[in-house]
Amino acid sequence: MKKLSLICFGLLLVCGVQSVCAQETQTKKLNAGMTGNFAPNFVKVSDPYFTPAPFNHDLSVGMIFNTHFAGNRNLGISTGFEFEFTKLNYTGTTDSVFYRYAGANILHQDELGGTSYYLTDRQYNTVGIAVPLMMLFRMDPIGDWTIFGKFGVRNSLMVSQRINDRGFEADASGVYNVAKENANMKSFGDQLFYKGSVGFSAGAEWNFAGSTSLVPEIGFFYGLTPLHFRAIKDNYTLANSSGEYFYQKARQNQLIVKLSILF
Repeated sequence: MKKLSLICFGLLLVCGVQSVCAQETQTKKLNAGMTGNFAPNFVKVSDPYFTPAPFNHDLSVGMIFNTHFAGNRNLGISTGFEFEFTKLNYTGTTDSVFYRYAGANILHQDELGGTSYYLTDRQYNTVGIAVPLMMLFRMDPIGDWTIFGKFGVRNSLMVSQRINDRGFEADASGVYNVAKENANMKSFGDQLFYKGSVGFSAGAEWNFAGSTSLVPEIGFFYGLTPLHFRAIKDNYTLANSSGEYFYQKARQNQLIVKLSILF
């Protein structure tokens, strides 16, 4: 009986300590930590030329900051910054698409010269800095767990871009039958430098050790801005089989799976 009483007392003590730790984590003014995202992208094109790959994705790593409003620990702001690595693939063109290039530079419509290229497949590799700004809604802790929801915007600024193309160049007779890959091409303004989306997410914060928590989260974000945009026609780089210049038109939605650790 004495041993049973000691065991019960020990269990109550452990539960009490864990409960206190969870409450301390919940009432801290600021929680900061590291985060990583995996985001399948759903690309929707609105031009008659390009077909997106069935699977495009982002990977990102960075910092996360959660805070709550004074006097209300259930409402707060979640933000941070993340380095975002994006692969955007177009697996083929539904019409003949051409461009001209010189060295590693894809030429604009108003630039003369260059080598003509028949484009069949294209991949964009971009690096950006994402800054989410979300309203944070927390429930009261249930043991070591705190369920939450978020709603807000995700802002991303492009830092660098590389374009890898597959296609053909013309032979001496002018027929495009010489297979060639154009790697690490540059085309300033080919993708819009700002990518914005609005969405929501939900997850749970598990306070597993002291003030340290593991936070799984999943969310959906609707793209507000186009992926490609050129306001000046002289800056267009792509031409169709009739020689008419155009730019790509597409938007992107994301399903983001996030895993964070807060201290």
